[in-house]
Parts: sequence; structure tokens; C-alpha cells
Amino acid sequence: MSLIKQFANQLLNWETWLNRRRYFHALRDTLTLLFPLVLIGAFINVFNQAIFQKSGFIAQIYHLNRWFPGFKALTTYTTMLSLTLNGVIAVVAAFTAANFAVRAQRRDNLLAGLTAAVSFCLLNFNYAAFTKQNQPTSSRFLEQNLGSQGIFLALLVGLITGWLFNHLAFKTHTHQLIETRTHLLSRAKENWLPMTVTLLGFSLLSYGISFVSKNGLNGLFYTVFRLPFFNPGSAFLNIVSVTFLSNFFWVIGIIGPIDFSGNSSVSTVQNLEYALQHGSAWGAPNPITLHTIFDSFANVGGPGMTLALVIAILWRSHNADFRTVAKASWLPSLFNFNQPLLVGLPIMFSPILAIPFLMAPLASLLITWSALKLGVMPPVVYPVGRTMPGFLVGWLGSGGDWRALLVSLVNLSVATAIYLPFILLENRVVEGRPTDET
Repeated sequence: MSLIKQFANQLLNWETWLNRRRYFHALRDTLTLLFPLVLIGAFINVFNQAIFQKSGFIAQIYHLNRWFPGFKALTTYTTMLSLTLNGVIAVVAAFTAANFAVRAQRRDNLLAGLTAAVSFCLLNFNYAAFTKQNQPTSSRFLEQNLGSQGIFLALLVGLITGWLFNHLAFKTHTHQLIETRTHLLSRAKENWLPMTVTLLGFSLLSYGISFVSKNGLNGLFYTVFRLPFFNPGSAFLNIVSVTFLSNFFWVIGIIGPIDFSGNSSVSTVQNLEYALQHGSAWGAPNPITLHTIFDSFANVGGPGMTLALVIAILWRSHNADFRTVAKASWLPSLFNFNQPLLVGLPIMFSPILAIPFLMAPLASLLITWSALKLGVMPPVVYPVGRTMPGFLVGWLGSGGDWRALLVSLVNLSVATAIYLPFILLENRVVEGRPTDET
């Protein structure tokens, strides 16, 4: 027991030490400030993908496309909202990170933020559209990198910009409630060097990267990140490794583009053909795949089994901020959109919450693998929508087998139990108990 307490104290001390670091603190503040925008974006995604898409979970249950007034118009409208709000969140992240990074040094936070946002856009300039005159409709920017997929690079750009402003600005910034023309011009004069160095540096980097990656630096990052996710087959240890690495990427802000669906597409089709021919999922030829144990049972509430985190917070957390985020985020999490939890708590870059975020899915993998190996339940063979509540995927995907539902609920309970000690550990911070307590 003393070893566990020592480990808990080390985690608390480590998080405290990190929060005292200027740039890490700016990083955490950035994520927290992004929370309301990300939350609104998550709710829009729920409405768009679960309700106003024909394949959505709610739309399929109630056949909304057949009778709901203005269904097509609402589909178009919610899609536009989703693409607009979620599509530029990384630009906002770059602005905010630079803004917070320079405040403690009393540098010009507004100019730093604007410079970071423009620099991030420069890193995602679409040189292919610029050089191919026969494609006049191509976007001038790599739009797929400006949303949640670009948050990792955006935060990096913001912190680097902040560092340059902290070291290259000629004077500290004096805030004025009512700006004058003279003061605005003096701000430009005092910050021209970090602005020039930042914009020139990132633009040259972007131009150089364009010769090796048509998708920019962010695209090059993700090409490298995808390398370990080549089809792991049915080997359990390979699936565990891929799952752990994928969730680790989410913890550090590498969000979204790693799609497992292609890894097991052949085996998934074979399983479906078998079930259609035999009228049952029992005996399917590929019971162990990423789809049958990870997608269907270890992704409840999104990566990290975060629906279990919401339950643990609402059950035992004394942290008012945690409870506020959990209460606001439970509905998107129910439909597997957990980005509000990633930035609101935040889970990203949290030494304490990262541990259960990584371990809970692995426990679910082990439970599901054991159930399939022991023949307790049939594998998931039928396709289900992305917005299906996670704890129902195994049940419906196996043809409505109650044992698959039971395994899903066991997984959710175990994941909640894994999160709970770390939520109780966070309570010690709220209660002001010393971190060296034994």
C-alpha cells in the first residue's frame, strides 16, 4: 500500500511541477479556453451525424428522413456548421497558445496570437493548388489540417511563436484600456522582429516541406504516425500495441486521422458473409480483429473508454471544474464524441488522467478477447453506425446477443473502476491535502 501512495504522491508532484512551467501552463490554459468551442462543435456533430444523417443512430431508429420536416435542409445546415466550427479549431488553438505563452513575460499577447495563427496557416498553404493553374477551384489551404487534426502542430506553433516573442520583442507590453493610434503604431515597432522571424521561418519551412509532402508538415507528421498501424491481423499482442499507441497519440493531441476500419476490412467482410449465409454470428471465421474487440468493445464513449470517466467523475469527484465539464460532455460522450473531455478536463497532457485513459481500453481488450476465446459470446459481424452508443455496439453488431451486451457492461464497469482511483487522487488536490501524505 505504501508503494501505491508513493506512486500517487509522485504523480501529484509531477503534475504540480509541470503546471509551474510557463509553457506547459500556457498549454493547459489553451486547452481549457478551447473547451466551449469544442463542446459546441461536439453537440453539432451529434445533431449532424446521429440525427440528420440517414446513417445516424437516432435517424435510423425513427426513420427521420421520411417524415421530419426539412430533414435535408437541416442536414446541409448542420454539416455546414460542423465543417465551419470544427474545421478551424486548430487556428484558434495556435492563436490562444501564443497569447498565453507571452502573458507572464508581459509581451504583446494579441500580436503574438495573430502571428501564430497566420504562421499556422502558412504551414498549411496548398502549394499544389498554387502551381496547378488547371485546378482553379482547389483550396489555397490544406483545410483538413485546420481542424482537430491540426491541434498538435497548432499548439507547437503557438508555443514556438510565444518563445520568439518573449526573447525578441524590444520592450514589454503596456496594456491600455483605450488604444490610441500612437500606441498601436508603437506596438508594431516594438514587435516587428519576432513577427518577421516567426512568419519568415514558418513560411520557409512550409515551402521546403511542400517538396516532400503535398499535405504539408501536418500531413507528413500523420504519414509517420500511421506507419505503426499497418494491419495487425488477429494477433492479440499486435492489437494491444496498436490500441495503446493510438490512444497515446490522442493524449498528446494527435487526433482523428488514424482509422482502423481499413485494417480489418477483408476479415470484416468475411465475417459478415458468413453470418448472412448461416443466419448467425457464431462460428464466424475471424473472431479476433481490431473491429471485433477494439472498435466494438474498447471504444465506449470514444478513445480511452471516456464514458467510464464521465461516470467516475459524476459519481465521486469533488472537483467542481471536473464535474462542470462532465455534466456538459456526457451527451456527446454517449455518442462517442469525447473531444470536450480531452480539452476541458483536460485529458491531453495530463500525467494523472493519461494513465487510466491508456489502461482502461487495454483491460476491455483483454476481457473481450477472453470472452471470444472461451466462446462466451459470438463476434461482432454486422455493421453499426459510428454514432451508436458504445456500450450497444457489441450487442447490435453480434445480432442482438445478450451476452455481448453483458460483456460491454462489464467492460464499462471495469473501466470506471480503473478511472476511479485517479479521480479520487484529483480530489486530494481540491481538498488541499499535502502531496507528501503517507
